[in-house]
Amino acid sequence: MRRRCFLLLVDGLCPDVAESELRSGHLPSLARLVARGGSSRAITSFPSTTGVSYLPFLTGCTPGRCDVPSIRWLDRRRYDGRWWSSRDAVRSYCGWQAGHLDRDIDPDVRTVFELVPESAGIFTMIARGLPADRDPGRAERKFWGALGHYAEWHQPSDEAVAGHLLRQAEGSARFVFAQFPAVDGYTHQSRSDAPKVLRALRRVDAVVGRLLDRLEARGELHQTLVLLVSDHGASVVHTHLDLADWFRGRGVRTLSHPVVWTSRPDVAVMVAGNGSAMVYARPTMPRDARWTLGQLRRREAFGSAHDLVQALLAETAVGLVAAETETTGEIAVVSAAGEARIRRDNGHIAYTPLSGDPLRVGGPFVGTQRDWLAESWHAPFPDAAYQLLDQFRSPRTGDLVVVANEGYDFRRRFEIPEHRAGHGSLVRAHMHTPLWSNRRVPGVPLRTVDVFPTVLHWLGVRVPDGIDGELVWEV
Repeated sequence: MRRRCFLLLVDGLCPDVAESELRSGHLPSLARLVARGGSSRAITSFPSTTGVSYLPFLTGCTPGRCDVPSIRWLDRRRYDGRWWSSRDAVRSYCGWQAGHLDRDIDPDVRTVFELVPESAGIFTMIARGLPADRDPGRAERKFWGALGHYAEWHQPSDEAVAGHLLRQAEGSARFVFAQFPAVDGYTHQSRSDAPKVLRALRRVDAVVGRLLDRLEARGELHQTLVLLVSDHGASVVHTHLDLADWFRGRGVRTLSHPVVWTSRPDVAVMVAGNGSAMVYARPTMPRDARWTLGQLRRREAFGSAHDLVQALLAETAVGLVAAETETTGEIAVVSAAGEARIRRDNGHIAYTPLSGDPLRVGGPFVGTQRDWLAESWHAPFPDAAYQLLDQFRSPRTGDLVVVANEGYDFRRRFEIPEHRAGHGSLVRAHMHTPLWSNRRVPGVPLRTVDVFPTVLHWLGVRVPDGIDGELVWEV
C-alpha cells in the first residue's frame, strides 16, 4: 500500500494555547494523534504572517529564497512613481493581488504540488502545480474569506475546509494540504485564547478525529503521515504605531497601502502582519541596489532634516531595525540597546555585537545555522539572525526592515476591523509554532521549512537540491 500525507495547517494557532488545551483534555482527537507520535514546536519564517509563512511548508524554501519577502512589497527596480504604468511593481496579497502569489515565487522553486502530482490543496493561497479539480475550495476560500474578514464570522470557512478534507480522505491523493482559517480570524478580533478561538480549535479537533476514523476504516492510517502545524503565533496588540502616518507626521511624502498613488513619494512603507514593515527610501528612483544603513541615516534618504532611523529607534513600539552595510553580505541590526552585525562566514552564521546586543542572545556567536537555531530558541527574537539574513536574499526586500516589539504593531488607519491581536514580528510569541504528528517527532529544534523534506522523504519523492529545509527529521 502506498504512503499518504495529510498536512493540516491551523492558521495562527499559538503553541501555548494548543498545548494548554491538550493538557486540559479539550482536544481528545489530537491527543489520540500525538499519542501515536508526538508533539513539538518549530520556528516559522519571517515575516511571521499568513501567505509567506506557508511557503516553507509547500516549497521547502524560505520567503527570501522564494523572492516573496512579505505580504506587501515594492519592486525598487521597476517602480518609477507613475502609478498606472508601474502598478504591478507594488504588491499586496491582502486583496485582489492574492492571485499573483504563485507567479511571484521564483520560477526555480518547485512546490510540493509540482513534485507530487497526486496532490490536493484545500483553501491554499499557494497553488502552483494544482489543477482546478485538485483545488476544490478555491472559490469558497475567496467568498468565505471576504465575508469572514468584514463580518468577523470565520467558522463557515473551517466548515467548508472540513467537508473537502474528509472527502479527500476517501480519495486517492497522496498529499493533501488543508488550511483552517478560523483560529487566526478570531484571534485578530480579541486574543489567542479567546472563547471563539478555543471553540474553533475544538471543532478542528473533531474534524481530525473524523479524518483518523476514515483512514483507519480504510486500513490506511498506518501508512499515512498526519501533521498538524501552524504558520505563526500571535500576541495581544495594545498600541498601534501607524508607521506610514509616522513618516507623514515628519513631513515625508509616503506611499502605503491601500492608497498606492501618492505623488512623488519619498518613502514607501509596506506593513506585514502587522508586526513588521519594509521601508523603501526614494522609491521613485529605480535601482538594483539597496541603500545601506549609513545612507539611510542621511538627510537625502527620506528628505528629512533628521536621522529618521534614530528617531524610529526611540519609539517604544520598535524592537529593532535591519539594513545592509557597506560590506557585501553583511547586515546591521540596531535597537535601542545598541548595534550588531550578522553575516554568513564559511557556511556559518556570525553575530557580532558592536555597541550592544540587539538580538539579546548574550553576546557574540559563530556557528552553523542549526547551532544558531538551538542557541536562540528561547531568546526574545528566536532565530533572528538566520531569518534576517534570509530577508535580504530577496531583491524585493526594502532598504530597511522594521520589527515591532511585542504588544505593538505598525498599522492603524485602514485596518478594518481593528487588530486587537497580531503577528508578523520576530518575537517569540509569533515565531514559535506547534508541530504535532502521528509519527515520532524529533528531539532537535526544527524550522517549519524542515517539514517539506520530511514529507517528501515519507512519500518516497526525491528531495530537490538547493532548498532551505533540511532532512533532520525522518519518520
